[in-house]
Amino acid sequence: FAQVPVQAAEQSRERERENTSSSILLSAPRTAAMTNVTEVQLDELIKQKAFDQGTKVAQIFSGIFFAGLAIWLTTANGGSLSFVQRAALEKRLTVCCFINMYVAMFSTFFNIFQLTNVDDAILPTNGGFTLDLARPIEWVLTCPLMQLSLVLMGGAKLPDYRRYLMPSFSISILSCGTTAAFMPIVGLKVLMFIVGVILFLTMASFNRLQIIEYSNGAEGLTTGDSEFRKATLLLLCTWAPFPTWFVMSPEGFGIITNVLVIQVGWAFLNIVSKFTFIFYIQRIKDLYCNRLKTKRELTGSANGTKKMFGVSGGGMHGSMSPPDFEMGGQMMINGMDSQTYDMADKEAKREKLNAVVIETMNFLGMAQNTDRFVRLLEKADVICISDVEKLNQEKCEKLSLPFELVQALQKRVKVWKMDLVDEAEQELERGEEHYIKKLMDTPQGDHQM
Repeated sequence: FAQVPVQAAEQSRERERENTSSSILLSAPRTAAMTNVTEVQLDELIKQKAFDQGTKVAQIFSGIFFAGLAIWLTTANGGSLSFVQRAALEKRLTVCCFINMYVAMFSTFFNIFQLTNVDDAILPTNGGFTLDLARPIEWVLTCPLMQLSLVLMGGAKLPDYRRYLMPSFSISILSCGTTAAFMPIVGLKVLMFIVGVILFLTMASFNRLQIIEYSNGAEGLTTGDSEFRKATLLLLCTWAPFPTWFVMSPEGFGIITNVLVIQVGWAFLNIVSKFTFIFYIQRIKDLYCNRLKTKRELTGSANGTKKMFGVSGGGMHGSMSPPDFEMGGQMMINGMDSQTYDMADKEAKREKLNAVVIETMNFLGMAQNTDRFVRLLEKADVICISDVEKLNQEKCEKLSLPFELVQALQKRVKVWKMDLVDEAEQELERGEEHYIKKLMDTPQGDHQM
């Protein structure tokens, strides 16, 4: 009888050992033998499991530290987004392209990460579908950056709080979709989906408002030709199919159960939305740089004309640094008489109009007729952009101007004003014109030195 407790203890330890081996075998690869496992094989499985867990912890640890390093470098070298939003359009487009570079890098990393089993999660509905968590994480990190690019591209015309509001909409929408995927009850899944759709429509309404604000009310969601409007519409149109595909997939209501079709569909929508947006922003930047080069060449020749007349400096009206005074009974502005200044000012406006004409004719494929059109405008005494805006069909017939070309030029002028001229530059020109007009309206006796 004394041996009974000892035998019971040995049997208990044997059962515990069998339970441990069984749990390890269940978590081991399927290639391992499920029965008749020797003690050596069991030790090897235990070591393999410990190795896998250690590798996973090391990878997560390294990923967190490198992500922190990337955030710190971006913050230290990126500058203030508030400053960028008020910078020149060239600077804003450059920053948008850098942001898109981060979008591409994040997408690359998380798409490769989906090949592993680390991010696999079993959904509670639709037959236990395996979801790659790296996919929604990728979208949470990249979609807000795409909305941020639009806000920065809009510049100072958009309120500062949009830099936080628009990315927050993207994060909230994606959080609702991911939460709905893990809901075990269909009613809760439908509720989260409806909340996500409402947030998406609210975000789209703010995108529409940004188009109106950017164009000063000249454009809307259905009308306009600016690059900002086109980029916004491109983003909304490529994002719209995602909720529909969510409903069709096992993550939603499981209408389509073929795993290959589901994964290819998500990949296709992801590639189309990001590639089209990134390439279009890059195209806008390249076109703007070409426009800016043309404008600087033409305004450079205008500045040369001004220097020939005695005007110095960088703006459209030269530098205000030389004193304004009266000499010999005649008003002097920037060191020259008012008549000479008017000639230089008209020449600068003419060169500015010529830049728009050149771009319009190139866009129409009629670059060979640019000089002829410019000469017609000069003979009709159309010397500046404001003169072009006042033309209509009746005036064109009276002046013998081709109305179709004038219409195309007027449309291009609207795009030029929105996409090429910065708000800060326009305010500088308005300020110079105000003080020059004030100076010329002042009685001459008040300017004597």
